[in-house]
Amino acid sequence: MKKLRAVIIDDETNARQALSNLLQLLCPDVELVGEAKNVDLGIELIKHEKPDLVFLDIQMPGKTGFDLLAAFEKADFGVIFTTAYQEYAIRAFRFSAIDYLLKPIDPDELQAAVGKYKSQLLGINPQQVKILKDYIDEPRQARLNERNKNANQRIALPTAEGIHFVQMTDIIQCESLGSYTKFHLAGSKPIVVSRLLKEYEEILDNYYFFRVHQSNIVNLEHIKRYVKGDGGQVWLSDNAEVEVSRRRKEEFLALLSDFYVNSGKIA
Repeated sequence: MKKLRAVIIDDETNARQALSNLLQLLCPDVELVGEAKNVDLGIELIKHEKPDLVFLDIQMPGKTGFDLLAAFEKADFGVIFTTAYQEYAIRAFRFSAIDYLLKPIDPDELQAAVGKYKSQLLGINPQQVKILKDYIDEPRQARLNERNKNANQRIALPTAEGIHFVQMTDIIQCESLGSYTKFHLAGSKPIVVSRLLKEYEEILDNYYFFRVHQSNIVNLEHIKRYVKGDGGQVWLSDNAEVEVSRRRKEEFLALLSDFYVNSGKIA
C-alpha cells in the first residue's frame, strides 16, 4: 500500500523531533517528507512536497496555523493540529470536526488520528477552519455567555458521505443509536454521525441543549410543550415526544426556566 506523505510544521524543535520519532515507531505507513519551523517555510514546504497529511501547530511566532491554511485557495491535504491548547479549545476542535493532538502527544491518540485520516482521506474544508478559528479567537467573556449565541454557531458533522455544516438552531434533538448519534434537524433529513452521544453532550453543554434522558439531548428552542409526570415528557417542534428522566427532571426544569427568562419568551 502506498505510504502517506506527511510534513510537520511547528516552531518547537523538540516537538517536531518527538512527533517524528513517534511516527517512525508507530506509523510505518506514514513517510515524513519534511519539517518546517514557521508558517512561511511551511507554505513553501507544502507547495514543494504536496503532502497527503500536515501536522500543524496553531501558535507560532509571527503567524498562526490559520494563516498557513489561508494561503491555500484549496487545501487538498489533510490536517491534524498539534496544540498545547486545553479546556475550551477542545470543544472548538470537536465543533469543527478537525482532528487534533494535545502536546505532549499521546502515542495511542496519534495512531487513532492517522488511522482516521486513512479511512477518510479527506482534505480540510475552509468552513471547518472558520468554525475552529472563530471559536478560538472569541473573547473569553463571550465564551462564558455561550448560551446566548446559539443562532450564530455552526457545527460540523462528519459522516461517511462527507462533512455537513449545521446551524445550532436547526438541531431539534440528538438521539443515541448505540455507537452512533442521530441528529434530527428542522427542515432537512436527519444526519447520522459515527460518534457517541456523550461526546455531543460535552460539546453542547454550554448551549441551550440538555440531555433529558440516556438516549436523548434536546434543544430547548425546539420544545413546544412540557407534560408533567414522574420525569415528564417534552413535545418537540417536529412532533416528536421524548421522555425526561426522573433524576434529570429538576435540573432540566431549572435550565428551561433560565432559557425562557433569557430569551424573553413566556413559559
